[in-house]
Amino acid sequence: MSGWRGCGSLLVVVVLLVGVGACGIRPGGDGEPGGAIAASEAGRTYGYGPSRDRSIRYQPDVVLVEAGPDAIRSASADGTTWVLDADAPGVDDLEPGRIMYATSRAVGRVVQARRSGDDFAVTLAPVTLTEVFRDAHFRSEQRFDEADLAYQEVPDLPGAVGVPAGSRSPEAVTPIGLDGTTVLTMNPVRLAPAGGGRLPPARERNFAVSVGEWEAQPYRTQGKLGLKIGYAANENLKVYIDFAMNVADLRIRADVPISNGRIGSGTFAVDGIRSISVDVSAGAANGADDNRKVRVEVPVEINIPVPGEPLVYSNTWKFIVTTGLSGRNTTVTAAGEWAVNGTLGIIGGTLQKPTLSVVRSIMDSITGISIGPSGLAFAVETKIQFGIGIPAAFAGPYAKLVVDLGVTNGSALGAPLARCVSASLNAKVGGGFGITASSKAVEALKKLLPTKLKFELESEQLWPIHRAAQTLPNVPLCVG
Repeated sequence: MSGWRGCGSLLVVVVLLVGVGACGIRPGGDGEPGGAIAASEAGRTYGYGPSRDRSIRYQPDVVLVEAGPDAIRSASADGTTWVLDADAPGVDDLEPGRIMYATSRAVGRVVQARRSGDDFAVTLAPVTLTEVFRDAHFRSEQRFDEADLAYQEVPDLPGAVGVPAGSRSPEAVTPIGLDGTTVLTMNPVRLAPAGGGRLPPARERNFAVSVGEWEAQPYRTQGKLGLKIGYAANENLKVYIDFAMNVADLRIRADVPISNGRIGSGTFAVDGIRSISVDVSAGAANGADDNRKVRVEVPVEINIPVPGEPLVYSNTWKFIVTTGLSGRNTTVTAAGEWAVNGTLGIIGGTLQKPTLSVVRSIMDSITGISIGPSGLAFAVETKIQFGIGIPAAFAGPYAKLVVDLGVTNGSALGAPLARCVSASLNAKVGGGFGITASSKAVEALKKLLPTKLKFELESEQLWPIHRAAQTLPNVPLCVG
């Protein structure tokens, strides 16, 4: 089985995944950092402020908050409401309908604004790159260095958890860009974060976060970029999944031209992914009564804001898990690895289509104990992006990998004749240059934001690169 944004002023772009020893990201032209470099914690948590560059022309409704992260006092736990120093330069110009550009992670259309003493609270809705920038050219080549990463939790990430319906694959994102409109009717929202309901400081090391009954831990270690998933609600069901991209010299290339408010044919490519691997195990004390299914957008971003460069590269994850265990004390385990041959992303406007080949066959590893057929299905999506925005909806070029895997271990009762095992693997790659927000996040934003929002839709390129399924042994008992 084979396998997967006034002219001559500041700039901001959201990113969540960058490295050192790299070319600095800056739009074409001479540029100087705008404002003082923020304290490390504020910069790592909120991103850095705009950079002055004569080559950048912003759209006329963009307001630049030149103090950058030093102007931010807090952000709500969902990342939509930002409390600023009311006396910071630029804040007096913020009003509904204009676009705030404070830092790479605090960019959006102002839908509510209110001053309270020394604080100024602003609620933001998503914007596209071309709503912020009229003319700019972003070029970069960055290495992904483990030592420089920050892990940012967004505790109330809109649409983080739910129950999947129909297909187990992560639902397609709703890319927001150029080809149509969707109008969303919004409800009132609190302007200031409640006590304790704030965006926490970024951390230097990876950590596990609880999402409903599940735990998720995005991580970057030497040679790996991955996600660990576990069930944490009770002792009756145990689920462990470790999905990893095995990497060497992981790096990102970007060349994104914007002219007269339109994005030209650009490049956003990820190199250095050598293989993907998966290790899964599940067990149920009570069989089918313990089965669960869940859909999660992991509320942790892996990021490195760069001082002097208002950019963030982001790595984000989502997953779906469905268990299908039967009989008491049932277990199933499996592991496999597939080589990735090629580049992930878009080069010169063309989607790249890497291929997969087997390194370690998952079929050889499926085992466990069950009186009936038992299995586990999961799908995972990892996305690398640079852009501007709010945590639930970043705007900018991105590349993604989607993998859908299922394994089944046959009944032990059939073992005298044959122990049937089966596995399936479907992999897709995607990329684009718009906002990406999942359908669940858009639904949640409808409830959070207090106005009608008009999103421009952009078609996403998504392409299957591998599809395989196998059952062994090839006898009527198993394949019939």
